[in-house]
Amino acid sequence: MRALTLLLPLLVLSCGWNAAGTTACVAAGPARALPDVLRESSGVAWSRSQDGILFSHNDGGHPASIYAIDFSGALLAEIPLDGASNRDWEDIATGECEAGSCIYIADVGDNEEVRARTTLYRLPDPGNYDGTSQPADAFPMALPDGPRDMEALFVLPGERVFLVSKGRSDAVTLYRYPPPLRVGEEVTLEAVQTFSTGRLPIPRQVTGADATWDGKVVAIRTYEALTFFSVDEDGLTPIPGNRALLRTLQETQGEAVGLGPHGEVVLTSEGLMGRQASLAMLRCGTLIGGG
Repeated sequence: MRALTLLLPLLVLSCGWNAAGTTACVAAGPARALPDVLRESSGVAWSRSQDGILFSHNDGGHPASIYAIDFSGALLAEIPLDGASNRDWEDIATGECEAGSCIYIADVGDNEEVRARTTLYRLPDPGNYDGTSQPADAFPMALPDGPRDMEALFVLPGERVFLVSKGRSDAVTLYRYPPPLRVGEEVTLEAVQTFSTGRLPIPRQVTGADATWDGKVVAIRTYEALTFFSVDEDGLTPIPGNRALLRTLQETQGEAVGLGPHGEVVLTSEGLMGRQASLAMLRCGTLIGGG
């Protein structure tokens, strides 16, 4: 989403790192600046075909491209998507698929909450990140309860796709794409679970999500915190001591979270008020060890 300057005082209260509860998350070095081409990074995910590679993208108004970066935040390649447009890309995920490994992009942002249709894009992970454009499948989606702003996507094994609403005007809700994925066919998502009784104040609104590679744990982030859940047949169950505060990371506008294969967590933040977008790495292995 676009920068919200009123968030800045909330997100730079102090320096250092402090995790609430028993998540045992610790910073893996200082935050890194992202390149200017990713100044509005809204999603981040781990490549499942190449070690040490992350994917990120900008939100609406930017090219329909994803960017391969390394753990230092350095740009490795821009990968344009054929057959896609970026109305308001808000999150990205990776997962196993028939092609081996796929990348999923959620064009689901809706600040005004007026979109009758949103879109999930999917492309096979090209493995060789040389800037060659890649074809993307499109999956049109509608919500059962009318337009909602959404910024969070995660994909469980078996291409089970879930999205989480932001909580801008209504309760934070977990939605499921009823499987299987169907190219070009508009599908109404299913509401699975709610996490609030109504709209939430801005710092607590949801801005990103991801799942461990084995699909057993899901992390949902807001502007100020990261919360971990176990996955069960009925939805998501909070893990005891599951909440880590993010304010002290000094993110300008925390947007995204990605979970790695060995308990790693990556967070990205948009740039704001002259500050560059950033990437922070955490280790939370005691909670989400190898997936």
